Amino acid sequence: MNRRALHWIVLLAWITGFFLMGFGVWDLQAGHLMVMGYVLVSVVIYMFAAFMYRCPKCTMPLLLKPVKFLGMDLYRWALLTPERCGHCGETME
Repeated sequence: MNRRALHWIVLLAWITGFFLMGFGVWDLQAGHLMVMGYVLVSVVIYMFAAFMYRCPKCTMPLLLKPVKFLGMDLYRWALLTPERCGHCGETME
């Protein structure tokens, strides 16, 4: 199983967990805070993963895509692993 397929599975599991948690705890006294905590923890884990998943060839982060804007290199976040590295063009398998 390649990295892109694994990210699809993780994304579907996260969405399923979000809906199950939302329907299960929303009516509780602090259910909305539990759902917001779930989202906050997920964002922190994603930010850590975005910097840890790197291209095996050039060691650039895969989930951060470089974009040129006014002569600067800015990075935008990708939700799923791209088919090719944004920096060197190596295919991800």
